[in-house]
Amino acid sequence: MEKNSPKKITRFNILFINLQLLFTFLTLGLFIWYIISPKMMPIFQGCLGITLLIMAYNNHIIYRRKAMTITYLVIGIILLVLDLVMLVV
Repeated sequence: MEKNSPKKITRFNILFINLQLLFTFLTLGLFIWYIISPKMMPIFQGCLGITLLIMAYNNHIIYRRKAMTITYLVIGIILLVLDLVMLVV
């Protein structure tokens, strides 16, 4: 198997693809709600961070795109840390 070739799809991978789809739609809905009510920022930001972490996992395991995996992972962690800071302060 080549280094950058896609991995065989398993039920576990399909679960994470479905989770990515679910969190993407949830994040989109929370973004619209955030536009209406800025008080939703911590919930929107946390959901976006989780979405990016799931996307990083899918990129690493299924698609094997290292650059995007690192990008999604770093941005997701930063968003979750900022979300925790906003909730504590």
